[in-house]
Amino acid sequence: MYLAIPLIATVLDMLWACFLFQHHQAVVADIPAAQEIPATAEATELPDLCIGDTEVCNAAAVSDASASWSKEHEQEDEEDPMLKQMPDVNFKAYVRKDISSMYGEEPGSRTEKTPRFNGQAGKFVNMSPERLSLYWDGGSRGARFTGYAGPFQAGGTSTYPGHVFLLAPHGKPEEGAVCNVVKGTSTYFFDPFSEDQGESGRCRKAGQELRSLDELSEKDRASYNQHHYNLEFGQKYKEFTGSEWLTMYPRSPPRHKIWRADYFGQQHTVETAETHFVEYPPAESLPMMTMEQLRRNATDPVKLAEYRSPDPTMNLTLTTVSVEPRAFEIIDFLSDVEVEHMLDLAHKKKLKQSTTGSNSDEAADSDTRTSTNTWVSRYSSPIVDAIYRRAADALRMDEALLRHRTADEYPELGSRQPLSEDLQLVHYDVSEQYTAHHDFGYTDGKAPESPSRSINMILYLNGGMEGGETSFPRWRNAETSGGLDAKPIKGKALIFYMRTPDGNLDDLTQHAALPIVKGEKYMTNLWIWDPIKL
Repeated sequence: MYLAIPLIATVLDMLWACFLFQHHQAVVADIPAAQEIPATAEATELPDLCIGDTEVCNAAAVSDASASWSKEHEQEDEEDPMLKQMPDVNFKAYVRKDISSMYGEEPGSRTEKTPRFNGQAGKFVNMSPERLSLYWDGGSRGARFTGYAGPFQAGGTSTYPGHVFLLAPHGKPEEGAVCNVVKGTSTYFFDPFSEDQGESGRCRKAGQELRSLDELSEKDRASYNQHHYNLEFGQKYKEFTGSEWLTMYPRSPPRHKIWRADYFGQQHTVETAETHFVEYPPAESLPMMTMEQLRRNATDPVKLAEYRSPDPTMNLTLTTVSVEPRAFEIIDFLSDVEVEHMLDLAHKKKLKQSTTGSNSDEAADSDTRTSTNTWVSRYSSPIVDAIYRRAADALRMDEALLRHRTADEYPELGSRQPLSEDLQLVHYDVSEQYTAHHDFGYTDGKAPESPSRSINMILYLNGGMEGGETSFPRWRNAETSGGLDAKPIKGKALIFYMRTPDGNLDDLTQHAALPIVKGEKYMTNLWIWDPIKL
């Protein structure tokens, strides 16, 4: 029914959200990033990957000093071949690849392995005008607060079939609507205005009296209609793709480039002028940078060139280690000097107990995440700035998107804030870990296009430890039911995309930092948002 309704209400709601955003650029979002409920994860060996013929996808020739991303380059890229037009809906959806094609073989020649790990995303939609809290019902262990779901907004976490969640007034989980998690269903909703009880993803409240839609304001009614519209679209999307729709329709494709991952071992090569530091500059040459210093022109020489590799450019090779989820590694992304500098910065700060959640709304959870961390700003030094610029080149992005901008730089975003977060520098000691979780969050109703973390570039600052792999327990493959375990190697970068090419959030990006068995691990997370950062 709702797909037949004109999109006027949706458009009005999005315009209203855009108006609010323009007037409140410094808004801090109530986004509970996915928090894992404690579980025992099984560590597995990384299987031998089938390496097909290497495809080198050279970035467009770069004549300036920064090799920066441009719209002209972006237009040269082919549309992802797995985007397919949905029937009766103006939307191209991403359809999962045939498993055999990931090995460069004919369809049907391989059989996909079923993951031993049975986790999944859980998105909980509050279709009421009241702010509710999301609790995990731990039975005899009581209810654990997970995050907030504002009026006509969503909260979420990683979960498992059989878990029970409660959407309730804060501090009163016993008064909440009950959401029973079932295999294959990730979206759950609480709707106090509807009699329809047929949806498997409905959260039900015992003795709930049906409320009248007449009590809603015009704006709230538009939000309510938009969520119903989205739920109906989600059903059609799942029928067409087999995947859950975890964001809001309508939405645009991802703003940022997503590198193609057609088969294991596929490679892309990018040229960058942000060459390695090979000598440690004197301390006086590594001051905190100003906003104006970050905004140097692309034709200006690189900073501290005398301490860098003598070559004017260097190549970064992205190698596909997972097709779905889409993940790549870059060996020697950082030099030894750059690693040393990052560790020096970390040791000058006091590392604190790591938390679960976005950096705007975090909570300690000693069962889920047992590391310590600190944050390193791009302003910290010219070396850190060079790392950000090199990351932008690897991702084929304009580095200006990863810093504060002037009024004439991307005015269409409505914000001058960076789309990236500060580098999160994390330390894991023996037995410390981060159980399987998602990095993305749910911001439905906060601003247009459901902003969320979209890309993570992990930088490993040491190696040689036992354990400590970054594990994707649900990666699609035909070799093993175990996880894809990316081993920490000093200077290596691991990139994974949390949005699929149609803009959906990718449930398969659920990942864990496996426990350290011997030694220790230092690494950083560079999170980038799409389309804006709240």
